[in-house]
Amino acid sequence: MARKARLVIVGQAMHLLVRGHNRQIIFNDDADCRIYLDWLRDAAKEFGCGVHAFALMPNHAHLLVTPRFDYSLSKTMQSLGRRYAQYINQRQGTSGTIWEGRFCSSLIDPSYALQVQRYIELNPVRAGLESRAEDCKSTSYQSHIGGKGEPWLTDHPNFWALGNTPFERQLAWEAFVREGAPHHEDRAITEHLIRSRPWVSLEFIQQNPKWSLDRWQLNPRGRPKKS
Repeated sequence: MARKARLVIVGQAMHLLVRGHNRQIIFNDDADCRIYLDWLRDAAKEFGCGVHAFALMPNHAHLLVTPRFDYSLSKTMQSLGRRYAQYINQRQGTSGTIWEGRFCSSLIDPSYALQVQRYIELNPVRAGLESRAEDCKSTSYQSHIGGKGEPWLTDHPNFWALGNTPFERQLAWEAFVREGAPHHEDRAITEHLIRSRPWVSLEFIQQNPKWSLDRWQLNPRGRPKKS
C-alpha cells in the first residue's frame, strides 16, 4: 500500500505527533526525556528545523516545528527517531521498532500557532498527569515563562508579538495558557493532527491558492447523508 502524501510547506509551522508502538512507554524517566531533547536539538540544528514547543508524554510526544528546507522535517524526524529507538532498545535489551508507524503531522495556519503551542504545553494537564502547566517538567512551558527551559528553542513569530520585552511576552503567555482552551478547539487540533490534515482558516486557504489547501480539508467521517 502506497504511503499517504504528507503536506509540508517550507517556512510554515507543523504540529507533529510520534507514538510508541502499541502504546508502549517510550519515555521512562527524566533521563530519557533529556536524551530525546538533546538529540532533537542536534537533529533540528543539522537539518534546519526551528523547534517552537514540545511535550513529552510517557508513550508519545508532541512537537511544534517550522522546516526551513524541503528536507528539514523528514531528515530531522528520521535521524531523531532512529537514534532514540537504538537507545531504547539497548537500554531495555529489545529489538525492532519502538514507533507506531509514521509520525502524524498537521500544517498550521500562522494565526493558529499559539493555540497549538498552548495545546501542546497543556497536554500533561489534559491527560491528568499534572494539575498545572507550571508543574510539567517535560514540556516547553517553562521556556516560555522565563523558567529553567531549553535555550535552543526558537520562538514562533506570533509569540514575539505578545509583547515588546521578554517579561511582557512571558506574562502574556502565562495568562493565555491559564485561560485554557475551549473544548471545540482541542477537538479540532486533535482531529486534524491524527488525520494529518492542515488546520487552517478559509482566509489562509484563499490567500495561498498555489498550495491547493482546499484539497486537504477534512471530510465528515462515515457515509455521506442521503439527499
